[in-house]
Amino acid sequence: MPTPDQGLIVRGLTASAGAFGLGPVDLDVPAGRVLVLLGPSGAGKTTMLGAIAGLRPSLTGQLRLAGGDIARLPPERRRIGMVFQDGALFPHLSVRENIRFGPRAGGPASVADADQMLDRLGISGLADRSPGSLSGGERQRVALARALAIQPALLLLDEPLSALDQPTREELRGVLQQILGELAIPAMHVTHDRDEALSLGDDLAIIADGTIRQAGPAHQVAAHPADQAAARLLGWAELGHGSREHAAVRIGDLVIPLPAQPGDHGPAHVFYRPEEVLLGPAAANTPASGRITARIERIVPTVPLARIHLAASPPVTALLLHRDIEHLRLRAGAETEATFPPQAVCVIAAGGEPA
Repeated sequence: MPTPDQGLIVRGLTASAGAFGLGPVDLDVPAGRVLVLLGPSGAGKTTMLGAIAGLRPSLTGQLRLAGGDIARLPPERRRIGMVFQDGALFPHLSVRENIRFGPRAGGPASVADADQMLDRLGISGLADRSPGSLSGGERQRVALARALAIQPALLLLDEPLSALDQPTREELRGVLQQILGELAIPAMHVTHDRDEALSLGDDLAIIADGTIRQAGPAHQVAAHPADQAAARLLGWAELGHGSREHAAVRIGDLVIPLPAQPGDHGPAHVFYRPEEVLLGPAAANTPASGRITARIERIVPTVPLARIHLAASPPVTALLLHRDIEHLRLRAGAETEATFPPQAVCVIAAGGEPA
């Protein structure tokens, strides 16, 4: 089993890109785990990867990888494999030559290991092709093979799927899941796509405005966002401004019971999961709190889940399977009950911390 000192340790890292400032950042990426850095454009994701890889000078901070200090090493000595958004392949080299580029300094054995990446990534048939003749998905497979061919101590992936069409993105996401699951090294994957983040990440770090807002196991961060920025990035919909009242939150006509916590009172921002909202008659023994009766304003037949917009106070949108709409006989203009289970609601105090 990997020990902690085989991973990546970042302490007090700061860097700049023009007027933009990153950090200070503290992060741990244990060996064998994938940390996904999730944030909007301009949050500092690429700046952070560049500073870790040595492609952008860090201003302050410590960087330790596999037990060694890499902060002052040049990029080529940090043993870091990197995959960029556009692949960044050498256009004058063939696919095989691109993959061999890093390992060739290690001699014939290293080159042979590099050639095995052609099979591992399913691109043996592309070996003699030029990068310009490849599709976007093929180029990213080659870029991943090249990054892994140097047998890195750390793998960095800078939004490698963002420029691909949806079917190709989903296919390559599956390839990444398999490859990352097999690695015994730390990996850091950057994205602004929450589905990608949650499907690939063991751990999740939310970044906004150059600072880490929240970090931890991916499922915990997704279920308990620490502030409004994290909630929005993680797909929570905003219900509006309400007030925390001991064991409930009140917003408009809706009162939702929640577990009581010390000091849990005062103004708050309320977020909810549209896919967790239950529509239709509640069971006879269901408490009246956490429910609201409203008119269905419109039904938008998006896929895979349809969007049900309710003219309530506050306005509510629910996401349902199409077959459930038919089963419940939901129609625009009709009234229905909407129930909010506790896990469907996230309450964040007006000061920014969870209430």
